[in-house]
Amino acid sequence: MKNRTISLILLAIVLAGFYAYRFTDWFAEKEIQIKYRTLPERGSPNSVEPITFYLEKEYPLTSLKVISVSEATTNKYPHALWHLVAVSNSALVTDFAYGGAVPGMTPKIAGMVPEPLSPNESYRIILETAKLTGEKEFQTRARSAK
Repeated sequence: MKNRTISLILLAIVLAGFYAYRFTDWFAEKEIQIKYRTLPERGSPNSVEPITFYLEKEYPLTSLKVISVSEATTNKYPHALWHLVAVSNSALVTDFAYGGAVPGMTPKIAGMVPEPLSPNESYRIILETAKLTGEKEFQTRARSAK
């Protein structure tokens, strides 16, 4: 009876461990959670509404890259529309606007400026820290002409 009880307890522990590993995110690699918001603004209908990105907490970013989703589907190495890297130790960042200055980061290629985004297109932002990564697809909207 004693051996049977011990065996059942060990089986329950093994099954609980398997469940926790397989069906929860306790052991999954953590990712940076990214949210974005477009800010309605009047202007030329050929331009896009400004986009601001928000992170769930502060991160010392080492790389920031924006690529076109349509180009990424046909090209294994799509060119970056906006690519920043940390100079040395980047400051902790919680939010930033597309094309704006990010503390502690500079363009990967000296003198590179962010390319303008096209209205109603899908893009992907890819963020990296020393240990974590995160990416998010976002959609641009044309500015209203009013």
